[in-house]
Amino acid sequence: MALSPQITNLVIILGMMQVSKRIPFDDPTVLNYCRAGYIASNLIIISIYLYIQSVINKKKDLTTLKYVEPAPMGSTEEPKLVTTTVKDYDLGQLKQLMRSQMMGIFMMGVMHLYFKYTNPLLIQSIIPLKGAFEANLTKIHLFGQPASGDLKRPFKQPAGFMSSLQSGPAQSDKKAVESAERAGRGVGELANAMDQPGTPPKRPSTVPKRPPSPPTPEVTRRIEESRLRAKAIRDQREAEQRAAGATSSSSTTTTTTTGTGSGFVAADDVQLAEAAGKKRPYASISRSEIPESNRDARSASKDGGGELRPVSKKFTKYVDYNFSAMTDTKGGFLSAEDDPWNKSMSAAAGPGGSGGKPGAGGEQQKPAHMTADEWERLQVIRKLQRNKAGPFEPGLSALADEKTRKKCRECGSIEIDFVWEEVFGCAVCNGCKEKFPEKYSLLTKTECKEDYLLTDPELRDPELLPHLSKPNPHKSHWHDMMLFLRYQVEEYAINQKWGSSEALDAEFEKRETDKKRRKEAKFKEKLLDLKRKTRTEAFRRNNNNPKGGGRAAGLGEKATKFGDTVGGGGKHVHEWGRTVENEDGTTIKTCLTCNTEIEVLEF
Repeated sequence: MALSPQITNLVIILGMMQVSKRIPFDDPTVLNYCRAGYIASNLIIISIYLYIQSVINKKKDLTTLKYVEPAPMGSTEEPKLVTTTVKDYDLGQLKQLMRSQMMGIFMMGVMHLYFKYTNPLLIQSIIPLKGAFEANLTKIHLFGQPASGDLKRPFKQPAGFMSSLQSGPAQSDKKAVESAERAGRGVGELANAMDQPGTPPKRPSTVPKRPPSPPTPEVTRRIEESRLRAKAIRDQREAEQRAAGATSSSSTTTTTTTGTGSGFVAADDVQLAEAAGKKRPYASISRSEIPESNRDARSASKDGGGELRPVSKKFTKYVDYNFSAMTDTKGGFLSAEDDPWNKSMSAAAGPGGSGGKPGAGGEQQKPAHMTADEWERLQVIRKLQRNKAGPFEPGLSALADEKTRKKCRECGSIEIDFVWEEVFGCAVCNGCKEKFPEKYSLLTKTECKEDYLLTDPELRDPELLPHLSKPNPHKSHWHDMMLFLRYQVEEYAINQKWGSSEALDAEFEKRETDKKRRKEAKFKEKLLDLKRKTRTEAFRRNNNNPKGGGRAAGLGEKATKFGDTVGGGGKHVHEWGRTVENEDGTTIKTCLTCNTEIEVLEF
C-alpha cells in the first residue's frame, strides 16, 4: 500500500530540517547554490503547468460535466449545481495550481529577502516539485493515466486545511445532479453559452396576413342555435341544483355535489367559475366595514360622524387640537368649539340624527324628493326637537293632560328646567334653583371626592349618581366637567354610604389626622436623611444617647461611629505619643489608643 502524500511530505520536511542544520548557509557560495536550486525547481513546475495547459487546449475535450459543488463550511448557502465541460474544468483546476504556486513564491521571497530565513529554501525546493508531479492533471495529461477511479472528474479535495473549509466533496452522481436541477440552484457556464443565440433572429415578415373570411349565414345560424340550446340546458341544471340544495338543507343526511356539464366537481384544488354574465358582488372585492381601531380621518365612521375615536388617557396631554373636526374658513383652520354658531363649520350628524352641540345640525343636503319649503320646515322641526322648545318643550305640550304633566317639586310650576329633568330626573324650576342653593347647587367631581369622600367608581356610575357634562372652562381640549346635584350627593353619601353626618365628619377627621401624621413622618424621614448626609455632630450625639441622656453612652452600648470609644467613656479623645520620623523622612505622631497617625510639621 502506497503512503499518502501528507506522510511523505512530513518525512521529507523532517529529513530536510536535519540536513539543513549541517549545511553552512553562512557561506555565500552555498547560499547561492540553494537559491539557484529553488529557482530551478520553480521553473520546472511552471514549465510542467504550461505544457499541461497546451495539452488541454490541444485535446479540446467538450464533454459535458455536471456536479454539485458543496457550500463552504459554516455557510447558510445551499450546494450549487455547476454545468461545464472537461476542458473548462481542467483549465480551472490548472489555474488554481498556478495561483497556489505563485503565492508560495511570494511568501518564500518575503521570508528569505526580508526576514533573512535560509532553511526554508531547501524544503521549498523539493515539496512543491513533488506536489506538481502528484497533481491529478499531471497524472492525466503528462503521464497518460486514464481519468477514472481517484482521477475521475470532479477531483476529490485532498485531505488538509482546504478540505476542512468545505462541508463535503463535490457530488457528480445522477441523483444529486437531478435534485439540484429540480431545485434550480445555480446556472452552469455551458447552459449560459447554449442560451445565447448562434444566428441572428428571424426577421418578421412584412407581408400582411390575409384576414379570415366571415362565417356564412348557415354557420352563423348553427352557432346561435347551439348557444341557445346550451343556455337552456344551463338554466335547467341551475334550477335542479337549487331544488336539490333546498332539499339537502332540510335533511341532515342528504348532501348535494354541484358540478359542471363536463363532469367537473368543486374541490379544494378545483374551483368552478360562476355562470356566464354573472358578476361578483362589490362586497367580495372591497371592505365596506371600517374597523373600530381605524383613526384615519379620511374615511367615514360607522355612524356617519366625522369625529375620531377618543384619545387614550395617557396621550391626552399631547393632543391639543382635533384636526379631523377643523374646517378651512379661508382665514384659518377653526373648529365648531371655537365658533359654535358659524354655519360654515357645522358638521352633519348623520342621515337621520342631529348633533347635541350648537351648530351641529342635521343633514345639510336636501333630499331629491323634497321641495325647498318642505326641507326648511323639516329643519325647523328638528331644531325644536333638539332644543326641546315650542310644542316639544316639557310641561307645555298641548298633547299632554294635567295628570301627566311634570311640575316643579318645590312650587308646583310647570316651567321646569327640561335639562335637569332629563339628566338628573329632578323636576325643578329656575326660580327654585336660585332660591334653594343648599339643595340644587352643582358640585364638581373634586368637591364630591374631598368633601363627601366619594370614589371615582361611585361618581362614574350614572345609575348611582347622575351627572351633567359641560365643557371644561380652563381648556377646551380637556375632559368635560362632571357636575352633580348637591342633594343627590348628600343623600347618597350621608344616608347610604356613611350612615350619618357625624360618621362622615369622624371619617373626615380621621383621614385628615392620618394625612397630617404621614406628612410629619415624611418630613422627619427627610430631615433624618439630611442629617445622615451632612454627618453633623448632633446626629452622632443622638446616636450615642438615643434616650436623651437617660442613660450613659458607655454602659455597654455598641459604638455606631468611627472614632467612638469602645466600652464607654463618651467621645474618644486622642492620646498622642511622641513625635517620630518614618522611613520617608516625614515627622508623624501616633494615637496610643486607636493608632491614628497624623503628620506633624516642626519648625
